[in-house]
Amino acid sequence: MASYIQGYDEERFASKVNRNFLCLICFNVLKDPVLCPRNQHCFCRACITKHLENSRRCPTCADELTVETLAEPNRMVKDYLDELNIHCVYNNRGCEEIVQLQHLDIHEATCGFTPAVCTNPGCGVTLNQRDLINHESELCEFRKLKCHSCGQMAKTLADMKKRMATMATNLATVETNVATNMAKMVTVVAMETCMNDIQANVETQIANVEKNMERNTTDMKTDMQELMEGKLEAVNNEVKGLKTALIEGFDEMKDVLVKMEDKIEENTRKVRNAASGDKENIIVAGGDGTVSVEMFNWRQRTWSPLQSLPKKRRGATLFVYHNHVTIAGGYSSGYLDDMIRMNINPNPDLSTHWSDCPVKLPGKLGYHSSVLYNDQIIVTGGHNENGASDCILEVQLTPPYTAKTLSRMPEARLYHSTQLFDDSLLIVGGRTTSSYLNNLSSVLLYDIKKNECKQLAPLPYEVSEMATVRWGDNIIVIGGIDKRGNRLDTVIIYNVKTEQSCMLPPMRCKRRRCTAVVIGNNIVVLGGICEQGRDLKSVEAFNFESYTWQKLPGMSQARYWHTAQGRIQTVATVAYATVRFSLRYIFPGCTFFKVVKN
Repeated sequence: MASYIQGYDEERFASKVNRNFLCLICFNVLKDPVLCPRNQHCFCRACITKHLENSRRCPTCADELTVETLAEPNRMVKDYLDELNIHCVYNNRGCEEIVQLQHLDIHEATCGFTPAVCTNPGCGVTLNQRDLINHESELCEFRKLKCHSCGQMAKTLADMKKRMATMATNLATVETNVATNMAKMVTVVAMETCMNDIQANVETQIANVEKNMERNTTDMKTDMQELMEGKLEAVNNEVKGLKTALIEGFDEMKDVLVKMEDKIEENTRKVRNAASGDKENIIVAGGDGTVSVEMFNWRQRTWSPLQSLPKKRRGATLFVYHNHVTIAGGYSSGYLDDMIRMNINPNPDLSTHWSDCPVKLPGKLGYHSSVLYNDQIIVTGGHNENGASDCILEVQLTPPYTAKTLSRMPEARLYHSTQLFDDSLLIVGGRTTSSYLNNLSSVLLYDIKKNECKQLAPLPYEVSEMATVRWGDNIIVIGGIDKRGNRLDTVIIYNVKTEQSCMLPPMRCKRRRCTAVVIGNNIVVLGGICEQGRDLKSVEAFNFESYTWQKLPGMSQARYWHTAQGRIQTVATVAYATVRFSLRYIFPGCTFFKVVKN
């Protein structure tokens, strides 16, 4: 804001002012106008003087200019300005006068709306000049007054006497109330004394009651302890008797189960699709980067080589059909759709060759899962040339070897597992892409006859690249890799009927991409990749009788993504092991019986 007096505000004028009469610095109507002598540029004297303090040139044309060289305007300019009608500067305070500019100073000097300050000490209010005298003498609360009426003074004294009389009356009332309250206080003191006496009496009675209760409680505790000791001894005797009866019952069950196992093993030899020869052999084939095949003799705990595969094959599936071990699909520099087989009746050796199977998968597929169902295999998921598959496929193993899609899973799966339960498939875990970040914990039950797929309760964690085996009404999930990329040694048993799962003792070694088979009461786990990323030769087995893992002789070659086939356990074996497994939750401290076959 300028610190000097500028021109007149254009809005104060009663009519519009010609633009030629505006100052070229403040852009208001000229006040005391002067000119640039050469180009006749008009300025307020105060505006141009302020400008020339810092410059020696005209602000419009830049000609040299000083205060001394400023020119006066001609008479016509001054007359025009003098005759302009302008509002009083105190218009906002109520002045409505409009005067010619030449008379403005005289009007404003005498204008009744000029602001003035009250001179009474303590007031300081600002008001119009014309109202000042009336305010200071009549209205101001700080004005000085002189008494000119004795009658007025008498009236004031009368009012004071009246107020004093009222105050005296009020004082008498207060004294009366004080006296009343004092009397009440005396009564309260008496009541307080009485209450103290009552409280002392009550406290004495409470102390007596507490002593009696303590004495009675001690007597009751003694009686209850004697009673409970007698009852507890009776209960212990009953439990011991029940435990003895259960153990005797299980001993009898043991004999029945042994007889059942002998009978069922005899009948099993006659069942179609069961491999002939020694059923306690494990055949392991292929894997990443290898064509080797070898066989493990369970009784002798020895490995022996078999005829190699025609080509490297990993991520395939293996099943036994009509005394032939058959390998389906897999990956070998590309996904495969063919099947190859080997006759295992009698027991195979190096002279037993692999041959082509007339059956093919409906498409090239690897990392899938399959089960044998009557005269067909049912294939779930896997990876083909287009990515992960969500199909459930049926492939006939008898002419004309047809294949068809039965159903589709809710999501694509690979690196998962499938087990057959009567007329249903249990499909567990796996992942939807090649990354373990997309691992699944879901469990599907596919009814083959009804062609229906439903979700069951999930596994306790997301897992893929694991091995599984069926154990009675359970599927056992072994090792694998979790969603954080951790290799696992965990083993869980999942019941298909209850959809409940519990943990078994962990493996000796963390494994992924391993295989597992069942031999009698044992789950045998072979190969895989360890926590450090090395391919494994090692083999270990979990025994349901000892409830422990034990190390077995290793394979001759490390391998993963391989296939394996072992002996399928009998119903009696499963029943016997399941009874022992359940007993661990009933009598965790008991030593269990062991079946010894003569």
